[in-house]
This record gives sequence, structure tokens and C-alpha cells, in this order.
Amino acid sequence: MPSMLTTARLLLAPLLLVSLVGACSSTPPATTPDPVPSLQSSSEPVAPASSPEVDRAIAAVQAERFADAIPILQTAIAKDPRNAQAQFYLAVSLEQTGDKAKAEEHYKAALAADAGLAEASGNLAALYLDEPPRPREAVTVLRAALAKTPGQAKLLHNLGYALSLTGDVPGAVKAYEDAIAKDDSAASEFALGSLLFDQKRFDEAVPHLRKAAEGSPNDAATLATIARMMGHAKAFGDCVKLLDQAIGKKADVAELWVRRGLCKHELGDESGATSDFDGAIRVDAKFAAAHYYRGVSLLAQKKKADAKKALQQAAELGKGTPIGDQAKDKLKGL
Repeated sequence: MPSMLTTARLLLAPLLLVSLVGACSSTPPATTPDPVPSLQSSSEPVAPASSPEVDRAIAAVQAERFADAIPILQTAIAKDPRNAQAQFYLAVSLEQTGDKAKAEEHYKAALAADAGLAEASGNLAALYLDEPPRPREAVTVLRAALAKTPGQAKLLHNLGYALSLTGDVPGAVKAYEDAIAKDDSAASEFALGSLLFDQKRFDEAVPHLRKAAEGSPNDAATLATIARMMGHAKAFGDCVKLLDQAIGKKADVAELWVRRGLCKHELGDESGATSDFDGAIRVDAKFAAAHYYRGVSLLAQKKKADAKKALQQAAELGKGTPIGDQAKDKLKGL
């Protein structure tokens, strides 16, 4: 039995780049991009192909030969415009080949023929949430789909994202919570945690971010992103644990060592913080931020001479940058 190529695509709220708060609060931007956690979409069975030609087109789509599928599906639709299956696969093929306007038309046609086709609703809503987003249209499509097929986690997730774009935070939180109740995925936990974080509801955000991290144990960049958010939320213990994992996967990124050192500093582990700043310098001896925070940490340990040397290096390496200026200010204070 053939199956739909895609179901509702998951879209995630944008990740927030934040710096850690506290005595050391000017960490430079991340040296690696922040990823969006991914989640595989499952396929859902549909009725057998409506004709041999549609069967051939489905095989082409599933083999990602979208351009081959388009003329076959157009022929099928010319014979029967209300063939929801052919309309859906044509929309998928058109979207994959870059014609989003035509894809939108055929997703709508698929839903006109079969209003309960959750895959068409999900993909149409996801299309509305692509740049530039049209979140209110996405909300309308998703609410209609959920009325026909309630409890679909992926549709609920995208509804949460769409509502957040309209500014309906309570509605978005409820949609994400409903999605998690149906399928406790790392993607939805991260989206909800990010939304709460953005609202500065840190105590509520942290448990969801923690679960998102648990669901992404091998993704160093995702772990680092969540660690930054944990640091801003003052969950410094979580920050250190997540960066332990991230550095275990990718130890050659100096910025990760600096961030872990900052969280250790906030926990009062000054020797551990200095050790991490040293680790960052081993990775990148010209990383001015590592020298600066090493100097700050040494000052906290009353090692003034060593601190002065570290700050001088930071000022030289960071000349003309905010971190270099901060190092110069510290030296003046000494």
C-alpha cells in the first residue's frame, strides 16, 4: 500500500542567541551556527493508488524524482480534478521543484476534495510558515485540520509555532503542551522551552529545555545552544552538564570551553573556570575572550600578576573590539 511522502512538516521557533549573565557577561557570539533540532516525519497509509498512472507517479515521488512525477499527475488531474491523492502528490512535487505558488493551489485542491487529508493541511500550513510567514493563514488551515483529525502532534506543533508568530502566547503554549501530550518529542519540548524563555518565564522554560537536551544527546551544537539558554536562566548546573556533553562531542570549539568556564564561575568553581579558559586557549591561542575571562577568574582568586598578563593579552588580541576594550578597562582598574 502506498503511503504519503510527507506528513505535516515540523517548523521550530527560531533559536535565541544569548550571552550568560553574571560577573562575566560579554561572551562573544558563538563560533558555530545554532542548528534547528530535526525530527523525522512519519508516513501514514492512504488508500491504494487511484489509477496505475498515479501509482507510477507516487513511485517517482518516493524516489524523489519530482520532475518526472509532475506530468503524470497533471494528466491524472485533467481526467479527475477531485482526485485528492493526485492533487496532494502534485503539490508535493511542485513544492520540491520550487514552485510554491502552484503547490499552494494544489494543496488547496486536495483539501477541497478531501477536507480530512491531514498531510495536505500540514504541508500547506508549513508552506504558509516559510519565509515570509503568513501565520494567520497557517492557523486557519491547522485549526480546520485538527477539527477533522484531532490530536495530531505535528499539526499541534505547527499550530503552536503559528500562534506564537501572531503574538498569541497563551494559545501557542497550549498547542505545544497538547503536542507534547500526544508525542513528547525533543522538537516540541525545545519549541515550548524557547517560547517560555523568550517570555522570560525561565523557571517554566528550564524543564522543557532539559527534556529537549535529553532528546538530542549526540548533537553538540544543539546542546551548546540549550546550555547558553540555561546560563541565561541561571540554571548554571545544567549549563555545565550540557557543555560537558557538547565538548565531549566537539572539543575543538574554543567558545564552548569559555561558556562552560563562565557557568563554573557562576557556581563558584573558580579553579574549574580557569581550567576551562586554559582549555579554550589551547584550542585557539588568539581567542581574546578566553584570555579576558581567564584574567577575570584569576582576579577572583587574587592572583593579580597572572590576571594582569591575561588581560594584557586580551587587550592586544581584541584590539578595537568590545572584549579588547573591556580588558583595557579592567587593566585601568588594576
